[in-house]
Amino acid sequence: MPEKHGLGKVVHAGREMVWGKGAVAGGFVFLSGAKARADDTDEPVEGIAAQTELALDRIEERLTEAGARLDDVVKLVWYLTDRALEQEFYAARDGWLARHAPKLLEERSYASTLLIVGLAKPDMLVEIDCIAYLGVDSPG
Repeated sequence: MPEKHGLGKVVHAGREMVWGKGAVAGGFVFLSGAKARADDTDEPVEGIAAQTELALDRIEERLTEAGARLDDVVKLVWYLTDRALEQEFYAARDGWLARHAPKLLEERSYASTLLIVGLAKPDMLVEIDCIAYLGVDSPG
């Protein structure tokens, strides 16, 4: 039986964060919440559209590191800090998915939850959790 393995550390502004990118286990990829913090400053980028797109870019990068694709996604959890951002968030999310994962967008072949919450930094507006399925015979 394949064993669990981690995807490595998250580094922002030259500092290791206290969480990892995620893990692969049992044919699934479990990604930690993807944030839209600039790599060089660790500060959130400006606006809900830019934050949504950067967080989704990070999801795509981490899936690739794990040997998965966007079409392998089976669950996304979207965390927003303000219900008033919902429509602008959906527009940014759907625009990004249309460019990067049109099949996933068209089929809506993933479970999804939207939560309105407080996040780690006051300027953070969105964070995204992701689970992808690699298959029963996948390594890890």
